[in-house]
Amino acid sequence: MTALFTAQLAIYAVLSLPVLYLLYRHGSPGFLGWGYLFAFCTLRIVGGAMSTGNSSRSGADIISSVGISPLLLTVDGILHEAKTYRNPELNKRLEWTFIAFIHVLVATGVALVGTGASALAGNDANPNDLTLIKVGMALLEACWATLVLATLIALLPSQHRQDAPAHTEGTRLLCAVLVSLVFIGIRVLYGLVAESTQKADLNPVTGSLAIRVVLSFLPELIAVLIFVFEGFRTRDVQRYQKMDRTQPASSRWTQLGLIRWCRQFHGVNPNLNLLLGSVGIGKTQYEDAVLVTRTTYLIPSVK
Repeated sequence: MTALFTAQLAIYAVLSLPVLYLLYRHGSPGFLGWGYLFAFCTLRIVGGAMSTGNSSRSGADIISSVGISPLLLTVDGILHEAKTYRNPELNKRLEWTFIAFIHVLVATGVALVGTGASALAGNDANPNDLTLIKVGMALLEACWATLVLATLIALLPSQHRQDAPAHTEGTRLLCAVLVSLVFIGIRVLYGLVAESTQKADLNPVTGSLAIRVVLSFLPELIAVLIFVFEGFRTRDVQRYQKMDRTQPASSRWTQLGLIRWCRQFHGVNPNLNLLLGSVGIGKTQYEDAVLVTRTTYLIPSVK
């Protein structure tokens, strides 16, 4: 029984290091998403240590039950980051209202599940405690469904600008969110059924090993690996912030158009200076654009 928790502890201890790196590389737009992903890894490390040691079984049960909450908040944070990159004119008031709503929903669900699970593990358990758990898990399920809907809305043509500086990176992160939600949905549904029925073979700590691996361990791990993989693919996204934002928007879009042009041909044309001069882009802006392109896509310099 302890082999799975030992593997969980080791895997998430290793994954926490690249997640910390991505938290640094993605900067302030990705602080929520990558910060919560690190919190999730930390919680899984603690849960694995408690389950393999002599700690209280009820404590391990509670951590396992509410441990999915940081992963839901990770989705919320990375979805926010993706929308920020895809649409620089995003309605910030509406966006932060949605983020606050998700946080309240998750916090309420976690509080209800934690309270109910703690009471059930005590000597004075009653049917109301199980009701608390069911309601709490239902709220987490509702949170997942809300995030799915928000992600699908973010894919609509009206919700992004094709000429946004980091549109490609934002789209990659958005696709990562969409795919990961499939696996997170499996995990949340398993938690809802396990906590609602209280069947021994569905217990997230002491239940059937095959069920715990297929419905809990693997879905969580796959979702985390998807985020880490796409996080590394988009780790240079902050370089786009170096573009001169004091210029008119049309000028910035021209610069980014040249970057896209450089990407397409995988090189920098020596005669590009003539084109740059004709559209009014100075040497500094040109060098910034070329730096972004070469650094991100490993384009060799032109002698």
